[in-house]
Amino acid sequence: MSDSFETPHLNRCDLHQDTSFHHSTEAFPEFDGANDNIWKNKTVMIVEDVPSNYQLLAAYLARTGARIIHFDFGLPAFELLKSDNNIDLVLMDLRLPDLNGISVTRLIRSINLDVPIIAQTAFAMQGDRERCLEAGCSDYIAKPIRKQDFLSIVGKYMN
Repeated sequence: MSDSFETPHLNRCDLHQDTSFHHSTEAFPEFDGANDNIWKNKTVMIVEDVPSNYQLLAAYLARTGARIIHFDFGLPAFELLKSDNNIDLVLMDLRLPDLNGISVTRLIRSINLDVPIIAQTAFAMQGDRERCLEAGCSDYIAKPIRKQDFLSIVGKYMN
């Protein structure tokens, strides 16, 4: 079973780590305050190269109080995980400009990191979920991601 994912031509983005992203929840009226600061002592790494996808996930997490670290590329995310074991959860896009999410997950698991990894993709294909779990992902969610589904899956690993 191959772990390759065809990645359309993408413009390479510079790596950026964004821990000060300010979000507006006005576009997301479903936030009712029920999730305020429930993960204030947790850190979530989002490995996602599409800005709008990252912004949506960050907005979903905004009121939870979780600290967010963002990477556009898989390899730098892996390098940080090797040196920082204070990451509580990784949200891993499957299609990244450098390595695909399956390969990055295998790298993470090769150093025996137990950090939960939730795979996410907009191009869900039959067998993707099984491939992700086989590679070491803890869970899988297909895009478009609904807030309640997202918080439910993330909550399984954060609580």
